[in-house]
Amino acid sequence: MQIDRLPRPFLEEMRTLLGEVEYKAFLASMDEVPLSGLRVNRLKVSTEKLTETFGALQPVPWTKNGFYCEPGGEYTSHPYYYAGLYYMQEPSAMSSAALLGTKPGERILDLCAAPGGKSTQIADDLQGEGFLLSNDLSASRARALLKNIELMGIGNCCISCEDSGRLKNEYPLFFDRILVDAPCSGEGMFRKHPAVIKAWLEHGKDFYCPVQSKLLDDAADMLRPGGTLLYSTCTYNRNENENQIAAFLDRHPDFSVDPIPATHGLTGSAFLPGAVRLFPHKARAEGHFVARLKKSGEAQPIGTANTVFSGKKETQLLRQLQPALDEFFAASARKPDPLRLKLQGDYVLQLPEATVLRAPLRYLRTGLLLGQISHGRFKPSQALAMYLRAEDFENPISYSADDPAVRRYLRGETLEATDSGSGFRLFCVDGYPLGFVKQDKQRYKNLYLPGWRMQR
Repeated sequence: MQIDRLPRPFLEEMRTLLGEVEYKAFLASMDEVPLSGLRVNRLKVSTEKLTETFGALQPVPWTKNGFYCEPGGEYTSHPYYYAGLYYMQEPSAMSSAALLGTKPGERILDLCAAPGGKSTQIADDLQGEGFLLSNDLSASRARALLKNIELMGIGNCCISCEDSGRLKNEYPLFFDRILVDAPCSGEGMFRKHPAVIKAWLEHGKDFYCPVQSKLLDDAADMLRPGGTLLYSTCTYNRNENENQIAAFLDRHPDFSVDPIPATHGLTGSAFLPGAVRLFPHKARAEGHFVARLKKSGEAQPIGTANTVFSGKKETQLLRQLQPALDEFFAASARKPDPLRLKLQGDYVLQLPEATVLRAPLRYLRTGLLLGQISHGRFKPSQALAMYLRAEDFENPISYSADDPAVRRYLRGETLEATDSGSGFRLFCVDGYPLGFVKQDKQRYKNLYLPGWRMQR
């Protein structure tokens, strides 16, 4: 990018932050081509298997399953992208969830989750166990989050659209780990997204500081004793980074910095020992800041969910609909748990095993959408197809990635049947589900979700 497009006050602050020698290296890096990355979705495929498809990709050093994309690669048009085998993510953004330290079975909150990169990374680390609450205040942004959660085949996530203050009232001392990837001035993305400069000029560099303070304070009330709170931004501004954390620690003496090693391209903060930064002249990434905090106290055992998922009337309806579900899942290795089913109108959902729902909150999705009941029959959802594996369902259909039928399916076309099957069937690419079809005589009626269809 052209250096003269960068705001003069920003350049002056970077010179002060870095010193003269590093500042010159930083300016030179701003003229380099931004890098793109992908993160393998280990809920569906092994890292080794996926990287065989695209050749010897260079690993992103601060995460186990992230890789740099080769220039000109058609990653977002490959059928494996539509199968949810990987997530396209800026390399520095992979650092936050990687450093959170998630373990299977834990209760995790991603407080500012849209569009979903970090939530899907957390879900990958949970490996289907535990409970993830992904929240975003914006309903429109949360819809993009929902698509990415479904595309990655995640079944143990609820999505809420709430202010952090309302969340803390309903989930006090609840979560084992909380990620606050806070709204910020975005200086670290100036190279990749020059449009961010306009917002910076309109708002000023400290516009988001009060928002960040509130998010941190509310997160502190939701974290259990002994839990981990990770704060990250994509900006260089000290007021949004080190100064923000220092002020938080003054307000919350029960928290302390949990040091992050300055290795693999991470640079230790000169202003807050134990925090790290990413600079484009020192690492193959855009600008980023991460601080990990520990709450004092002894960790308490995770209790079981105590929410009543269904009322009496809803329970009766579910019992009436159970034969339709039993028929559909008769040959499936992943039958839904009747004790975790929930109705929303005529839609059937399976709640995560460790779910605790709070009635006053706005949830966009509460677990895995299995499908819809219509006239006593069950129609499976796109989300269910992405959650299943080919071996989980009887008689799947599979084509190779280079077969034209795959792209025709992704465009929503009806296909000629190549066998004599019938009913709902999983349509797969190389054994990885893309969606459902309903076979009627010699046709595969396409059930691929219209809003997800390939446009070319």
